Amino acid sequence: MSTLTIPAGDTHLHAVDTSVDTSAGTPPLVFVNGGFATLRSWDRVIRCLADAHRTVRYDARARGKSGTSSDYSFRTAVDDVGRVIAATGVERPILVGWSHGATTTVRYAAQHPGEISGLVLVDGGFPISMFDDAGKQRVRTQFRRLGPLMRLAALLGRSARMTPAQAADLVIELDEVNGTLEADFATLNCPATFVLGTGGHSGASAQEMATLRASAARAEQAGRYVSTFTTAPANHVRILAHSPDLVASAVASVVEQTASTGRPCA
Repeated sequence: MSTLTIPAGDTHLHAVDTSVDTSAGTPPLVFVNGGFATLRSWDRVIRCLADAHRTVRYDARARGKSGTSSDYSFRTAVDDVGRVIAATGVERPILVGWSHGATTTVRYAAQHPGEISGLVLVDGGFPISMFDDAGKQRVRTQFRRLGPLMRLAALLGRSARMTPAQAADLVIELDEVNGTLEADFATLNCPATFVLGTGGHSGASAQEMATLRASAARAEQAGRYVSTFTTAPANHVRILAHSPDLVASAVASVVEQTASTGRPCA
């Protein structure tokens, strides 16, 4: 295992590259975190994979051991996936994204045809926008209230080092991008599969999450190679910790589909 510091505009990204023998042809995996998570979120999934793949994880800007930045836009998050791929030299990886990271991987694959072998989308990447103006205001109010807790969590390395306004902007922009994501799914020509969660969490009710998850059907209708692998018995926040075996199984499913078709995302 090696650690890397990757230049990224006005900051740097901290990455961990677990190199293994891939002579059998198994594709490398690049993991993309949820909006306020760190690369440690994937620890249990990595253990379930049992060294079958080369794995690359990284902390996004202002998360974990990566530096802060003046730019937390979604476009930059997508560009940072490319920076990590280039710095590590992985070729045609499978991208595994959770929440914000799932949307990021869909957009990256759509913008880089032929460079990605497949996608695993963990309770995210849903092609639907949920916020009207009142909803956006509720997000801003929620993050203002959470400001002190976020600062404490950031000191402990468990949340993003962002202001409440920056965090709210990230969530609101994600919702806007999700509303345009159906077109991205339509361009994909490689396996992409959802692992859905169950129930609500502190940031969204069970009904809101059910509406989001139901939109996976739109992605399946838009993209010929898009499917839902399974529904995990864990909510959005706990899915990686409570159902890592299901995420690992979804990875194996995409690997199998990739091997049978030999088709990169295009």
